[in-house]
Amino acid sequence: MYVIGNIIYPEQFNTHKILIHQKCQEELMDILEKSGFKQKFNSLYRQRLKFLEERGTECYQKFDWFEILKNTNGLYAMRFKSLKNLRIIFKFTDDNRKNIAILLCSFEEKSKKDYKEAIVQANKRFEEISDLLR
Repeated sequence: MYVIGNIIYPEQFNTHKILIHQKCQEELMDILEKSGFKQKFNSLYRQRLKFLEERGTECYQKFDWFEILKNTNGLYAMRFKSLKNLRIIFKFTDDNRKNIAILLCSFEEKSKKDYKEAIVQANKRFEEISDLLR
Protein backbone atom coordinates (compact mmCIF):
# COMPACT_ATOMS: atom_id res chain seq x y z
CA MET A 1 0.00 0.00 0.00
CA TYR A 2 1.35 3.43 -0.90
CA VAL A 3 0.77 6.76 0.81
CA ILE A 4 1.80 8.96 -2.12
CA GLY A 5 2.17 7.99 -5.73
CA ASN A 6 1.35 8.80 -9.32
CA ILE A 7 -2.01 10.08 -10.47
CA ILE A 8 -4.04 7.13 -11.76
CA TYR A 9 -7.62 8.40 -11.51
CA PRO A 10 -9.68 9.30 -13.50
CA GLU A 11 -6.91 8.43 -15.93
CA GLN A 12 -3.19 8.01 -15.59
CA PHE A 13 -1.10 11.17 -15.75
CA ASN A 14 2.62 10.49 -16.04
CA THR A 15 4.83 13.14 -14.49
CA HIS A 16 7.63 13.36 -11.98
CA LYS A 17 6.55 16.83 -10.87
CA ILE A 18 3.13 16.00 -9.40
CA LEU A 19 2.26 13.28 -6.90
CA ILE A 20 -0.98 12.54 -5.10
CA HIS A 21 -1.76 11.34 -1.59
CA GLN A 22 -3.72 8.10 -1.67
CA LYS A 23 -6.60 9.54 0.38
CA CYS A 24 -6.84 12.55 -1.94
CA GLN A 25 -7.18 10.19 -4.89
CA GLU A 26 -9.87 8.20 -3.02
CA GLU A 27 -11.78 11.40 -2.18
CA LEU A 28 -11.61 12.54 -5.79
CA MET A 29 -12.87 9.17 -7.00
CA ASP A 30 -15.74 9.22 -4.51
CA ILE A 31 -16.81 12.75 -5.50
CA LEU A 32 -16.64 12.06 -9.24
CA GLU A 33 -18.33 8.66 -9.19
CA LYS A 34 -21.33 10.20 -7.41
CA SER A 35 -21.42 13.40 -9.48
CA GLY A 36 -21.85 12.31 -13.08
CA PHE A 37 -19.14 14.82 -14.05
CA LYS A 38 -16.34 12.32 -14.49
CA GLN A 39 -16.04 12.68 -18.27
CA LYS A 40 -16.13 16.48 -18.27
CA PHE A 41 -13.80 16.65 -15.27
CA ASN A 42 -11.21 14.47 -16.98
CA SER A 43 -10.25 17.07 -19.61
CA LEU A 44 -10.34 19.99 -17.14
CA TYR A 45 -8.18 18.08 -14.66
CA ARG A 46 -5.67 17.18 -17.37
CA GLN A 47 -5.44 20.86 -18.43
CA ARG A 48 -4.77 21.98 -14.88
CA LEU A 49 -2.24 19.23 -14.22
CA LYS A 50 -0.36 20.13 -17.40
CA PHE A 51 -0.37 23.82 -16.43
CA LEU A 52 0.77 22.96 -12.90
CA GLU A 53 3.55 20.77 -14.28
CA GLU A 54 4.76 23.56 -16.59
CA ARG A 55 4.43 26.53 -14.21
CA GLY A 56 5.10 24.97 -10.81
CA THR A 57 4.91 27.54 -8.01
CA GLU A 58 3.86 30.21 -10.54
CA CYS A 59 0.61 28.35 -11.28
CA TYR A 60 -1.40 30.84 -9.19
CA GLN A 61 -1.05 33.37 -12.02
CA LYS A 62 -3.94 31.54 -13.67
CA PHE A 63 -6.16 32.70 -10.82
CA ASP A 64 -9.38 31.12 -12.11
CA TRP A 65 -7.69 27.69 -11.88
CA PHE A 66 -5.36 28.09 -8.90
CA GLU A 67 -5.05 30.13 -5.74
CA ILE A 68 -2.55 30.47 -2.93
CA LEU A 69 -4.37 29.86 0.34
CA LYS A 70 -3.57 32.68 2.75
CA ASN A 71 -2.18 31.95 6.21
CA THR A 72 -1.68 28.25 5.45
CA ASN A 73 2.10 27.88 5.23
CA GLY A 74 2.33 27.25 1.51
CA LEU A 75 -0.91 25.50 0.55
CA TYR A 76 -2.49 26.07 -2.85
CA ALA A 77 -5.90 25.09 -4.24
CA MET A 78 -6.77 23.83 -7.71
CA ARG A 79 -10.26 25.07 -8.58
CA PHE A 80 -13.08 23.63 -10.67
CA LYS A 81 -15.84 26.20 -10.20
CA SER A 82 -18.55 24.75 -12.40
CA LEU A 83 -18.11 21.15 -11.27
CA LYS A 84 -19.69 21.06 -7.83
CA ASN A 85 -17.10 23.61 -6.71
CA LEU A 86 -14.51 20.87 -6.54
CA ARG A 87 -11.20 21.85 -4.95
CA ILE A 88 -7.90 20.02 -4.61
CA ILE A 89 -5.48 21.34 -2.00
CA PHE A 90 -1.80 20.80 -2.68
CA LYS A 91 1.63 21.87 -1.53
CA PHE A 92 5.05 22.09 -3.14
CA THR A 93 8.03 20.35 -1.65
CA ASP A 94 11.65 20.97 -2.43
CA ASP A 95 12.89 17.54 -3.46
CA ASN A 96 16.51 17.95 -4.59
CA ARG A 97 15.59 21.45 -5.80
CA LYS A 98 12.76 20.16 -7.97
CA ASN A 99 9.47 21.68 -6.87
CA ILE A 100 7.16 18.71 -6.67
CA ALA A 101 3.45 19.35 -6.11
CA ILE A 102 1.76 16.92 -3.74
CA LEU A 103 -2.04 16.80 -4.14
CA LEU A 104 -3.26 16.34 -0.58
CA CYS A 105 -7.01 16.74 -0.22
CA SER A 106 -10.06 16.78 -2.55
CA PHE A 107 -13.39 18.25 -1.48
CA GLU A 108 -16.51 20.08 -2.60
CA GLU A 109 -16.63 23.67 -1.41
CA LYS A 110 -20.13 24.33 -0.15
CA SER A 111 -19.14 26.82 2.55
CA LYS A 112 -16.01 28.45 3.99
CA LYS A 113 -16.11 25.82 6.73
CA ASP A 114 -15.32 23.16 4.10
CA TYR A 115 -12.07 24.95 3.27
CA LYS A 116 -11.05 25.13 6.93
CA GLU A 117 -11.61 21.41 7.44
CA ALA A 118 -9.79 20.53 4.21
CA ILE A 119 -6.81 22.71 5.15
CA VAL A 120 -6.49 20.90 8.49
CA GLN A 121 -6.66 17.56 6.65
CA ALA A 122 -4.12 18.65 4.02
CA ASN A 123 -1.65 19.79 6.68
CA LYS A 124 -2.05 16.49 8.54
CA ARG A 125 -1.41 14.52 5.38
CA PHE A 126 1.61 16.59 4.44
CA GLU A 127 3.06 16.06 7.91
CA GLU A 128 2.35 12.32 7.57
CA ILE A 129 4.40 12.07 4.36
CA SER A 130 7.10 14.65 5.10
CA ASP A 131 9.60 11.97 6.17
CA LEU A 132 9.10 10.16 2.86
CA LEU A 133 9.98 13.35 0.99
CA ARG A 134 13.42 13.82 2.54
